[in-house]
Amino acid sequence: MSEYSDPGLDLEEPTTDTEGFGSETDTGQEPLSYEPNSIVIQNVDGSTETITDTDGDGVADMVTQDFDGDGNADAVLVDTDGDGHLDTILRDYDDNGTVDAVGIDSNADGMIDIVGTDTNADGYVDHVVADTNFNGTPDMVVQDTNFDGRVDVVATDTNENGVTDQVIRDTNFDGVADQVNYIDPTTNPYAAS
Repeated sequence: MSEYSDPGLDLEEPTTDTEGFGSETDTGQEPLSYEPNSIVIQNVDGSTETITDTDGDGVADMVTQDFDGDGNADAVLVDTDGDGHLDTILRDYDDNGTVDAVGIDSNADGMIDIVGTDTNADGYVDHVVADTNFNGTPDMVVQDTNFDGRVDVVATDTNENGVTDQVIRDTNFDGVADQVNYIDPTTNPYAAS
């Protein structure tokens, strides 16, 4: 093609030769690498708040709050599923460096629907209250009453009237439920109607 030819009128087949231009999959840009970014806010009362963007997308993935300024986190809010919303809160109420309670917004509606508590301060959640149908009212309680790591009591409010309807227990702590009590007779399938 001459230097005077109009490149827009070139009727030759386009070439796929990429010699000298890198591989065909090479975009010509270096891959992006993100480093965690943190902002630390020091308040006049001594409390601190650390906002961390772990993946470099400009949205906080974790917020750590130290209410008394002792260097130990009292509350940590985390985006566990990467959707840009902080959905889990970890609390250390007694300031011993161990999580005492966990709150989870499992359906991303902005409301906590599962709360787990470590009632005996051994570092393990042993009491859970849940709103399983996301209507704003707790309808299930799960407990490990002997702190062996296995659930031994499950209480449910199946008709959502605010009163426990059914309690399932593992009375001998072998990991198998062996007792069911119907507190509300209207939810008892074995009651005479």
